[in-house]
Amino acid sequence: MPEAILTDEQYRDLTRRLVISIAKNYRIVPLNSLKHPKYYLKGPVYVALEVVENQVMASLDELEAFSYADTEVEALDQLREEIVSLYEDLQSDRENLGPAPLRWLQYLEEII
Repeated sequence: MPEAILTDEQYRDLTRRLVISIAKNYRIVPLNSLKHPKYYLKGPVYVALEVVENQVMASLDELEAFSYADTEVEALDQLREEIVSLYEDLQSDRENLGPAPLRWLQYLEEII
C-alpha cells in the first residue's frame, strides 16, 4: 500500500492555498464591446485576465490572441484592437488561409 505524502489536513490546506493564489492572479471577464465604430459584438465574449510578472495579460483563447499592459483596462483595450486587426487581416486574405486562421475567421464572423 502506498504511503501518503500529505496528511488530509495538509492536503486541504494546500488545495485552499492554490485556489486563493489562482483567484488572485486569474479571472474570466466578459468583453461586451470592441469600442470600434465599424464592428460590434453580437454578445459578450469571455476573456482571461492574468497577472504575469506585474503586468496584466488579457487573452482570448479561441483566437490565440493576447495583450500585455500595466492595467486591466489597457490590456482589454489592446486586446480589442488585436481582435479588430486580426478580423480585418483575415477577411482581406480569406482565400489563402490555413486551417487555424480559417477557424479564427469563422469564430470572428460568429461573434461580430
